[in-house]
Parts: sequence; structure tokens; C-alpha cells
Amino acid sequence: MYIALILLMLVLGTGIGIYGYFFVRRIFNVFKLPENKGVRIVNIVLAVVIGLLCINIFSFSAIIVLHVIVISLIVDLINFIIKKILKEKYDTSKAIKWVKTIVGIQLVPIVATCAIMIYGYYNMNHVVETDYNLTTEKSISMEEDGQYKIVLIADLHYGVSIDDEELMRVCKEISDKNPDIVALCGDIVDENTSKEQMQFAFKALSTINSKYGTFFVYGNHDRQLYSNNKVYTEEELAQYIESCKITILQDQVYSVNDEFTIIGREDKSYSSSKNVPERKSLSALMEGVNKDSFVLVMDHQPKEYTDNEKNGTDLLVSGHTHGGQIWPANVLFNIAKFDDAVYGETVGADGKFKAFVTSGIAGWGYPVKTAAPAEYVIINISKK
Repeated sequence: MYIALILLMLVLGTGIGIYGYFFVRRIFNVFKLPENKGVRIVNIVLAVVIGLLCINIFSFSAIIVLHVIVISLIVDLINFIIKKILKEKYDTSKAIKWVKTIVGIQLVPIVATCAIMIYGYYNMNHVVETDYNLTTEKSISMEEDGQYKIVLIADLHYGVSIDDEELMRVCKEISDKNPDIVALCGDIVDENTSKEQMQFAFKALSTINSKYGTFFVYGNHDRQLYSNNKVYTEEELAQYIESCKITILQDQVYSVNDEFTIIGREDKSYSSSKNVPERKSLSALMEGVNKDSFVLVMDHQPKEYTDNEKNGTDLLVSGHTHGGQIWPANVLFNIAKFDDAVYGETVGADGKFKAFVTSGIAGWGYPVKTAAPAEYVIINISKK
């Protein structure tokens, strides 16, 4: 698998490098640079650099180059259509001459990519609140404001974007809303998070005041499963989280007031990456659960919607997808169906089961986010 991935990245890098050669050559032609050996060498060197930047397709540099290429192709298509419509006028119009110059020097894709990256950086670092409301027929007693208020936070990937000061600010903002339950739905930290950052992240999140506590389920990155050089062990991670008075749920059930049940799932990818038992089935976890209680399931990856609906889950909350993070990944994810949902609300066929997928309070890998907001979610549950 890894060999195939390496070969694929080499092929993509080479293809993009070849495209880069003609991309740069068009710019040189607009400025009427001579076709001598020196210019050709510069052209080749720039093309090689472009190709090398994209060999690791998961790098931020590759994201930037791919945006430029895609926008350039769109501009070329529009230019081609205009040429076909105008015919002879295309070569004689003074206005079109300016258009051809702008197209030739690749001004549109470069400026557009810069604008998209600036927006993406702002979006990643501008955390917003997203609210959902749902009603239930379950016999749950109402809180003082007539509802249970759940805060959902996932995919902080601490160290990518939000700094210490901003994280504390967001935690205070959430705390001021007086939630009843805080659900940390995985990937709070990842392989690039230092031990000190890991400790700060969970300590900061533990400052969020909630009536019934803060609950955490592992994501596929928290335990640094994809690193050969872990900076903290799984045991150190668990011990520190618990020292922050955060309850870890690994295929475990927690009851609130005997009327509100929280089921925290082990991450689906964990058992496939380590020599550990498969995670328990939801039906096994539901044994002994009062079916009249409101059942909240926390599962990092938004999967098994049908199974949740069949077993009587009222609400499933997840993260993992980042809402696609970089457009148009969200569109492709929806088409490919890697998960049961990519972002937002899903309602079951019976109208009772609901699932919410958060795009996350930050994102993974890149300091930009263009497909969805950086958010924390507040879910208000009230009685019908």
C-alpha cells in the first residue's frame, strides 16, 4: 500500500511539474523573453521546483499549487469559450487584448489562490458557534432553562492553528453559556502535538464549567497511532486526561440522573491499527440501558448510522471529517461515502434518530480551512 502511495505521489509530482513547465513558459512568452538556453534552464528549474512541492500531496505547498492549477484550467476554459463565441473579434478587440495578457501572465489563478488561502487562514482561526435544537418524547426532566445543553467539541488537533490564548478565550466563552454536558469527540491532539501542548489542551478544556461533567472519546489521532516517534504514551495520555477530571469513555456507558445515557465508543480505526480486541457492538453496549432514557452516543467517526437507529440511539455526535476542510474535498467525500455524513445534521427514517457531525474547532495538517467553519457546537435538547 505504501509503495503504491509513493508511486502515485511521484507520478502526480511529475505530471504537475510538466504542467508547471508550460505554466511558466506562458508567463515568459507574455513578457517576450527570448527563447535562449538561459531562459529555458530557468523555466526547467522552476518546473522542477513546482513538481517537488507537490510530491507530498498532503503538504500545504501542494495544496497551494493545486489551487493555482485548477483555477488556471478554469480560466483557460472560460477563455476558450469566449474565443469560440467572438471568433475573429477575439484577435482584434482591444479589450480582449487585455484579457489575453491577464490570462497569459496567470494573474487570475495566482490572485484567486492568495485570496482563498487568506480566507482559509481567517476561517481556521475564527472559531464560531453553531447551534442545533432537537426535541424528544423521552421522559427527561427539564433543566432550569427547560432543556439539556450539550457542547460538542472535536478535532482541535492542537498545535495546528489555535494558540494558548485563543483556546482559553474560546473555553471561557463556552463556559459562560452554562452547558450541562461537554462532549469531546476525539482528535483533540495528534502526531504533531508535543507533550506540553497535549497537557495544555486538556487542561484548558477542563476549565469549561458544566453541570454533569466533560466526557471524552478517542479519535484516530489522539494516541499518535501514525507516528513511530511518540512523545507520550497511551498510558500517559489517559492518566493526564483523567487528572483533569475528564471522563474517558471507551465502549462504556455513563448515566446522568438515570434518565440520560451517554455511550462513548472506542474509535473504529483503533482495533485495526493495533493488536487489540474489536470494539464492542452497539447492541452489546445497549444491554441494560434503560430504553426510556435519552441515549447520546459519542463516536469520533460518523459511521454506523443505521445500526444506531436500529438500536434506539436518540443522538449520535461525531467529528473526524473536518467538514472536508479544503474545498472541494467535502464534495468528493459526500460522493465517495467514506462516512455516513460529512457535516451537519442527519435525521433518521423514523424521525427520532438524529446525528450531528461537527467540522471541528480547528483542522488537521494545514493552517487553512475553506470547506466548513471552525466551530464548537451547542445542541439544545428539549421535551416535546
